[in-house]
Amino acid sequence: MDSQDSAAESHSLRGPLDRTALREFRDVVAAIEPLATGSLEGEIRTTSLRIQLDDGIGRADHGRFDVRWSTTGDYNIHYTDDLDRNLRWDVHPHDFPAPTGDEHYHPPPNAASDPDSVEGSCITVREVELVARATVTLWRDAYDRGSVNGANELVDPP
Repeated sequence: MDSQDSAAESHSLRGPLDRTALREFRDVVAAIEPLATGSLEGEIRTTSLRIQLDDGIGRADHGRFDVRWSTTGDYNIHYTDDLDRNLRWDVHPHDFPAPTGDEHYHPPPNAASDPDSVEGSCITVREVELVARATVTLWRDAYDRGSVNGANELVDPP
């Protein structure tokens, strides 16, 4: 479950991680999703926010989000579970032919960075609170449906 895309320079967050944004993201998720608990990874130098989920989507027993948020407002929200399914919502510059904006989504099962797999993200907001709410809404929708497929298909998820 530690799969994390080791992306090239053209596919990475700009700026250092923003601890304040990560704490806000954690607090929003904890307030609205009873199955989630979050902790900042790295005592001295934060590497990510890890949100553990006490249950998983479909047959998964548990899952988690690894969240990285930079001081420039770029972010990476990576979901993985004990069935080794991965997906990711990102905002940062990229060199994919589509989508044209910085917002993009890497679908399951492996959150690949293959240009033919990446698509536009349904998360179109940039505020930490709204992105956290959208993430929980999308996860909860997939959880209720029992499938990671379609995890990027809601309109205006926050």
